[in-house]
Amino acid sequence: KPMRLFLSLTSLKNWKSLQDYLPRFHSFKKDNMKKVIMINALMLFNFCSAQSRTDLSALKTGSANDLIVKNTTKQTDLEQTTGYPYYSTFKVDQYQYGGINFLVDYPKEKKYLKSEIGFLVNNQNDNILQGYYITTKNFQESDDLMTGLKKKYGEPTVISVATDAWPYSGYYWKNTRDGFDILLEQIRNKVIKGQKETKGFETNLYFVKSGIRYGNMKDRETVLQSFITSHEQ
Repeated sequence: KPMRLFLSLTSLKNWKSLQDYLPRFHSFKKDNMKKVIMINALMLFNFCSAQSRTDLSALKTGSANDLIVKNTTKQTDLEQTTGYPYYSTFKVDQYQYGGINFLVDYPKEKKYLKSEIGFLVNNQNDNILQGYYITTKNFQESDDLMTGLKKKYGEPTVISVATDAWPYSGYYWKNTRDGFDILLEQIRNKVIKGQKETKGFETNLYFVKSGIRYGNMKDRETVLQSFITSHEQ
């Protein structure tokens, strides 16, 4: 009997302990479930966001691409570096280059600076893609683009390198395996936030159909040669 009483009391204590533990267990389980749901939702959002971006590295020249044109603004002048008609947009967060995403936010100290993406066409009726360009004011994106291009195409030919007296650097890759002449201009710049000064590069990057001539004019030099000439010191 004493043993039974002891077991009963022990069982009662264990039951009370279990009763005290169960709410905490359910609360812990509920909190963990919330975290799992939030993590899954975030992963799904990031996946959908990545899927909705247009990957510029997959674009091919020589064919019409109305979907690209539809989401941009038609420009009435000619693009200066290439002499071609073009469409452009400041909504750079809708695009990526390979695994490199672009941000719309800009340094508060330089609100007038905007990253931009544009598409070069033969004319604005047929809209046959001749190339595209990426302009980024973001230092990290500039570094990522240079790293990504070197990894994909190897070292570029160097035209000029920025100095204290001249902030422009010029590089190019000629007739790549995917049919581009790639022109890369870096501009040395800095952003000052409070007492902190950050130095880096802005980038103007062009992918143009290999060998095309400036303004699509037969008596002009190629877009690549025009770019080289403008960056030679």
